[in-house]
Amino acid sequence: MADSSVETLKTAVQALYRVHAVEGPPGENGLRTVWHLCPDGAELLSLVDSDGRVQRQELTLLEDHYIWASGQGVRTGSLERSGGGNRAAPAVVVKADPQLVPQRLLRAAMAMGTYTGQDRYILHMQRVLALAREGLEMAEGVTLFHGAQRPSEPTLPAVPPAEAPAPAPVQLAFGKPLPDEVPPPVVRKSEGLVMLAVLALGVLVGLGMLVLILLG
Repeated sequence: MADSSVETLKTAVQALYRVHAVEGPPGENGLRTVWHLCPDGAELLSLVDSDGRVQRQELTLLEDHYIWASGQGVRTGSLERSGGGNRAAPAVVVKADPQLVPQRLLRAAMAMGTYTGQDRYILHMQRVLALAREGLEMAEGVTLFHGAQRPSEPTLPAVPPAEAPAPAPVQLAFGKPLPDEVPPPVVRKSEGLVMLAVLALGVLVGLGMLVLILLG
């Protein structure tokens, strides 16, 4: 089995973007193939629609294999070679991983991250692997966060809300009014009788003076 360390994958990526891509005619599904192939164990196959949008890509870096399809994300796998004892070239079979292998994905993302060229198909695969790596790191962070157990916190008993106290009645200190309060006038019965007598006396005096004036 070939060495699949990050450094050897970087070497394969550097060889990949030095080759000239071969474009094929559109197939029955309307997609055309763009094929990057180098003799150092790197291969990139892209399927592109009539508008130039990439719909599917398959990347091979030595013994590691990666498949991306629009709307499906990235899947990892490996290459298995058979018929090594025959003179004919051994058959190569892609064996898909039952589930995404994080280490395999991280190796490819790091290796493709060294590409600084302008080939739009290699850049697309570079971006796909970078996004998949970010999603994987976020998912692992969430898993670790939920896996950690926090110390249990005591639960306080529920306290019913306190009722608002009724307003206390205002009491006058020693029967005196409050500073802002004006007491109503107090009228006593004896004072009322005196006022009536004074009024009657005044009327009588007035009548007497009026008689004197008329007689005089």
